[in-house]
Amino acid sequence: MTGTLSSARHAGDLATEAGWPERLRRICLYLFAVLPLMLLFSREGSEGIVVIIGLSFLAVIFARRRWDVLAQPLVAIPIAIWIFLMAVNTPFAWWDPPAVLGRAVPWLRFFCLFGAVVFWLFADERDFRKVAIAWGATFVFVVIDGTVQGITGTSLTGREIFLEQRLTGPLRRPNIGRYLAVLVYPGLAAFLVFGERNLDARRIAALFVTLAVVAFFITYTGERAAVVMSFGTVTLAALILMVQGRRFIVPGVIVTLLAGGVTVVTVILTARLRMRIDPTAEIAGDFWNSPYGELIRAGVTVWKVQPAVGVGLGNFDMVCEAWEPELVYGCLRHPHNIYLEWLAEGGAIGLAGFLAFFGVLAATVLGTLRLRTRRPLLTALVIACPVLTFIPFVPSQSFFSNWPAMVWWTSLAMTCAVAFHVRHRAEG
Repeated sequence: MTGTLSSARHAGDLATEAGWPERLRRICLYLFAVLPLMLLFSREGSEGIVVIIGLSFLAVIFARRRWDVLAQPLVAIPIAIWIFLMAVNTPFAWWDPPAVLGRAVPWLRFFCLFGAVVFWLFADERDFRKVAIAWGATFVFVVIDGTVQGITGTSLTGREIFLEQRLTGPLRRPNIGRYLAVLVYPGLAAFLVFGERNLDARRIAALFVTLAVVAFFITYTGERAAVVMSFGTVTLAALILMVQGRRFIVPGVIVTLLAGGVTVVTVILTARLRMRIDPTAEIAGDFWNSPYGELIRAGVTVWKVQPAVGVGLGNFDMVCEAWEPELVYGCLRHPHNIYLEWLAEGGAIGLAGFLAFFGVLAATVLGTLRLRTRRPLLTALVIACPVLTFIPFVPSQSFFSNWPAMVWWTSLAMTCAVAFHVRHRAEG
């Protein structure tokens, strides 16, 4: 098929391009399937996959003159944000513009990865099946590896428990709970693309078991933010499911109680987790005098330095140390809140662009509501998945740090790929 749009193809759908783009698409699909595994063991390998997929995506667009793809809001808005970071945010950076430029330029690869996954990599349900199976196998390995670490003190991959409190699994840092929470639900949505039509009692039971295992392991890691993100996603999905009809009320209640019950029981039965109850209660009881409250105040202070265009990517700690030198807990590299990070480092303009992207993404997933009678489970989960990235009141990793960014963009890409496929290919 040529680059000319056909009446049967939705604008932006690049997966129908035949010839060498099709062969290249299949290669990139397999690379995307192993990306979660690569994120566990090699950041360089993960970066390589992201770059290859992004460059391949651009190559097909330019070779086939598919400018309609670049005009899609899910692609155009991130590109506009990137241009702002390059043309405005960097020149006006409060400190070291060349270093800020070095952080801003490579960000194009994440936008290209996102666009490639949403509009190019998945042509049919068989593609979702391949990726769902590969991701599922990776997540099973993560759960086994981390659980062994929690029981014995050392994971199968040789990692020890972080500060005797938090699991790392195969990672060097205690981020395995967030990793699983951010990726497992979009992976489950990919499974539902081909699996929801054939759900029987055995497969429904398997879904409940999967949910219980995920709730257990994320709680078992000791990562409080990951627990909130995971439970928030499950609860929102259950609520969306329940409002679709009376027959979903009982399943929705069961799902919520199951996730909450497993979380509570895991904490009660694990001494390592019970030790974190009092510190968590202290933070909640006196939040504004906690490290997180202090970071929020510091973030606002940094934003006020250059409120319109921001202080530049990666400059939060430098500006914080200059303007808030007497903080009790000191200035960290970022404010641990993605909205405040965008506001401080990207300014009001950068935050506005980020919120515009969120709005377009929300419209994309909400568009699956018209399929709720045919795809009730998938609709509920796809709409709930963005909670994993955009939940505003949970401490977060830096949105501008490479490894967390790869995890976030992979999650968002899979979520939107599912929504685009069921709206414009499978059910369109």
